[in-house]
Amino acid sequence: MSGHRRPRPRDWHPLADSDPVPGDPDAILDEVGHMRQVASMLRQEAKDLRMIGRGEGLKGRYADTLRHGADGLEVHLRETAERYERVHGHLTDWATALEGLQSEADRILRNAQAVAEVDPSVRGQGHDHSAADEDPLAGHRTSLAKVAAHRDERAAHFAALIRHEIDDKIKDSSWEWFKEAVDDWSGDIALVVDVMSWTASVIALVAIATTPAGWVAGLAIWLSVGVLTGHLMLAAAGDGSWADIAMDIFGLLTMQVGTLALNQLRNVRTATKVAAQLAAEEQAAANSARATQAIRDRASSVVNRRGATRAERAKARHDRNIARAANRRAGAEAAAEEAATPMPESTRWEAARLGGEKESMNMHKDILRMRRTYPGHSGVQSASVGAEAHMRKFQAMWTASSVVDVGDKFFGSSDLFSKKPTLGAYDHAKGRLTREVGSSW
Repeated sequence: MSGHRRPRPRDWHPLADSDPVPGDPDAILDEVGHMRQVASMLRQEAKDLRMIGRGEGLKGRYADTLRHGADGLEVHLRETAERYERVHGHLTDWATALEGLQSEADRILRNAQAVAEVDPSVRGQGHDHSAADEDPLAGHRTSLAKVAAHRDERAAHFAALIRHEIDDKIKDSSWEWFKEAVDDWSGDIALVVDVMSWTASVIALVAIATTPAGWVAGLAIWLSVGVLTGHLMLAAAGDGSWADIAMDIFGLLTMQVGTLALNQLRNVRTATKVAAQLAAEEQAAANSARATQAIRDRASSVVNRRGATRAERAKARHDRNIARAANRRAGAEAAAEEAATPMPESTRWEAARLGGEKESMNMHKDILRMRRTYPGHSGVQSASVGAEAHMRKFQAMWTASSVVDVGDKFFGSSDLFSKKPTLGAYDHAKGRLTREVGSSW
């Protein structure tokens, strides 16, 4: 905007005696640049005071007093910087609006001067022309008056905004109260979050060796939500890393997707189990039917023989019904036996090696067993389709979540185990993602 503007006209005849849209956008923008520098300086000073408030490099008799004073001053410096930033934003908008209005006024003047050059009768006429209906510049004067009125309206609007910022006394907002509370309790919050995080990790490890009860799995989810909430409070106040938020969300998402995959695997196993019971019933009934084929054939021969007595036919029918009942009983017993067959047990090493936990491994092994037991039954084979895909999805989610969680606990620092070895570069990288809400990002 500045540096390349056309010079403003000094002579406003024949439309006005002086500039109806006064102002200097370049001077305003120069002041904006100065205010930006002041705001940047205030934010840097606030950052330095924040380091003092955290006790970095501050030792001695008056260290606690200085830290407490630095915390309060740091808040007010940031609030002052925010006000400078809001004011120079309003000034920038006003400079842009003023330049546009001045450009429009200059255009109207040039058009009017062109008319005056063509019509000598209007040369030297002022804005008090008595015959407005005959004045060839009447339309230009009306347009210029509208631009001037718009300029006055915009000037009053931005002046009110700036006056509001100037009159707004610096005082702690509800956000600042929240931030100070989190700052005061940040150590305790971090410790509680770390305890919940390690507890959730232990539950995940226990799940490898055993199938946890429903309330235990629910506890793991609520602990993960609690960890995310605590990390979010710390990160928002500038006392924690947003990298922790990303890892917490990733853990919850993988947990949700893994749970969905586990439920789908459970549904496949249930459908396969139903199909396997039907297959067992059909197979046992067919085997029994082959075994009783001779009895049923003889009974049918007696029933169909012309010379057989009534008593002989009655006995033959009785024998045939007993054989058929035996077939049905054999099928029902086989179906009940299949229904009562428990899932095979996987060892904890199998679960760990294949990236899962015992319940998923047990269900998958049971599906494989039913496939092998009833290889020719289409119902069993079709019901078990998708088991491997759901198993792989569950394993992928479980493995990804475990790798991120274990890696963070292995390389990062811990409030619960403060003396454990850490990787400084890892903590430094996470620290670079520490930003308070509302600060420069």
